[in-house]
Amino acid sequence: MPDISKYQQFIDLTSTRTRYYEAGSGSNHLILIHGMGVATSASSYRFILGALAKTHHVYAIDMPGFGMSTRTIEEGPTFDMAVDQVREFMDAKGIEKASFIGHSLGGWVSAILSYESPQRVNKLVMMCSAGMNVPPSPDISTEKIPSLEEIEEEIRKGFKDKSRLPDDTELRAMATETKAVVDQPGALHSLDPWLHQMKTPNVRKRYLLQRRLSAIKAPTLVMWGEGDFMDPYPTWTEEYASLKGEMSKSSKPWVIPNACYVVMPTGHYPLWEQPAETLALLNEFLAS
Repeated sequence: MPDISKYQQFIDLTSTRTRYYEAGSGSNHLILIHGMGVATSASSYRFILGALAKTHHVYAIDMPGFGMSTRTIEEGPTFDMAVDQVREFMDAKGIEKASFIGHSLGGWVSAILSYESPQRVNKLVMMCSAGMNVPPSPDISTEKIPSLEEIEEEIRKGFKDKSRLPDDTELRAMATETKAVVDQPGALHSLDPWLHQMKTPNVRKRYLLQRRLSAIKAPTLVMWGEGDFMDPYPTWTEEYASLKGEMSKSSKPWVIPNACYVVMPTGHYPLWEQPAETLALLNEFLAS
């Protein structure tokens, strides 16, 4: 498993002390934003971060309440706090404009940022993005701190093709790194305010992406796995071939104008299940 600890840094922002990974150099800035879950953090990009840094100045951020960032936050974390954290991070690092890759919840946050602050966004990648599924995913809550074995099982469940699972040694290393994150003080309930926003229908709908997507101006790549369960991906996967990837013609046309749409033969984690193929797709889009 790639060791990305050498890239780890911390920065004090208004709402949180933020852990981030920084690799590469120059002004071709690329910000990576992770998904949902008490065990989730910026280290989810471990398999592609180093390679992306060959062509970009890469930053992978732990959002408020996640990873090694501040876990217990007064009146947070929330959608607004997360989006503002990214903008403040960019200001603190002197980044006027960046491209973004957001996985799952990270795609949701990146899309809101692209809608609210288009002048800060160069290109956008929404990877298995949440935010279009009107009912919340059933497994976003955690009732107890998971064991190493339970974390390993969650990793396995994210793979559509089980033959691509890491070997036992690498799987245990991934689980151990994740366990260190989830064992942080306050981790179990750190996301409760955000979960409240996600689970309360009248609050959730304020942040859903459907009304925002048509206004996003940044060149965008929307990618998902054919085994992804979140709406609209099962419908999009079913219709993809017949529509030749023109998802604006879908029965669920929640699309960004002129975006590229790609379905991959994976589950919810193409960046783990097919890192080389995912990296090639990202590099082609970001360089175009």
